[in-house]
Amino acid sequence: MGTFVASTVHLEHFTTALNCLTPFGLKDDVLIYIDRDGLSFVRENNHVIKIQLLLSKELFTSYQYPDEEEFGDERVDADGDLQSCMKLCVKINHLLDSVNIMSKNVDDIVECTLTYDGHGSPFILIFEDSFIEERVEYSTLLFNDFDSNVNGLQLAKDEIVFECIIKGDTLYNALKELKEIGCKQCYLYAKTSETGHESVFAIIAKSDLGFSKIILPNNRSIIEKLEIYKGDSTTLLYDTPVVGFFDFNSIDKIRLSVKIASKVLFRMDAQQVLSVNILSQTEDVLVSKPRNDPATNNTTVKQPQLPRDYPGIVIEICMFAKEALDSLAQQDIELLMETTNTKKNREINYISSRTTMEDKPFAPNHNAETHSESDTDEELHITNSVPLFF
Repeated sequence: MGTFVASTVHLEHFTTALNCLTPFGLKDDVLIYIDRDGLSFVRENNHVIKIQLLLSKELFTSYQYPDEEEFGDERVDADGDLQSCMKLCVKINHLLDSVNIMSKNVDDIVECTLTYDGHGSPFILIFEDSFIEERVEYSTLLFNDFDSNVNGLQLAKDEIVFECIIKGDTLYNALKELKEIGCKQCYLYAKTSETGHESVFAIIAKSDLGFSKIILPNNRSIIEKLEIYKGDSTTLLYDTPVVGFFDFNSIDKIRLSVKIASKVLFRMDAQQVLSVNILSQTEDVLVSKPRNDPATNNTTVKQPQLPRDYPGIVIEICMFAKEALDSLAQQDIELLMETTNTKKNREINYISSRTTMEDKPFAPNHNAETHSESDTDEELHITNSVPLFF
């Protein structure tokens, strides 16, 4: 088997990407696929949520993939075809610590070279600047516990029931707010109208404070696309709400990924599998600037810009719903949302730089509790730039 070798000087960007994996288990193993397109990092938690992060080969100044037909490993690519690849497992925190430490060098540009010789060989990182070279070797493990879709943790693309594209920083602020109020369970609510003026995408949160609604502004600069389907991914439905019920611990795992997103694509299928696709423009994630020496406060080294043809960090997260809602629970959630609509859509038509959060003394039939009542609005810091992905 040949040797894989790739080099990059964009260590800060590399660190930013690896940090998105940490909510899925900082000290756990991450499965790395290496193929002709780049490096994919895969991690699964308890067979209910999985993240796959791609760093494309354009991030690397050199990328040498072995010219061999068979490597003993295969994976299904985006087109559904089998593709030969190299596969290994390392600890997330080991990899992140090494890259993070070297990325803090303010005096020089550090080049990182990754090498791997195949089964049984270590995964090697070589860091080199103008004065010194450091070599780190990681023992590699290989197991097939979470690198397959036998447990059904995969979106059925021909059974989509709703699809929504949301601006990343707006969604991040909403998730951060839910975290701060101690959200434990949440509902994703989507409903469209034929005219589009009364379309709604909301997150209903259950916490010790009661039930809260965060309704994202119905504005194309915030919600670029919102469509409800009959379950076949093509036939549009109007005035028919779709509700997904999720454990907030699972939803919160996407927050660090959403933080770097230009746009976020939500899709849910008829089996209540939710797919979250995250694309990030390079200027939104990290644009390297001249660093300042903390001692002298003078600019020392100008770090290289990310390549123009680099598509950015690409992430897909799939998760199962907590449970399927019965008809009574579905009706209760719809009733809660109707209390918003009867207020002449005050929350939905809020200015584009804000979302709304509203606590209601409401308890769905499947979980009767006593809740408090309060109304609050929180300012969100939204940039004026309109992302171009999707």
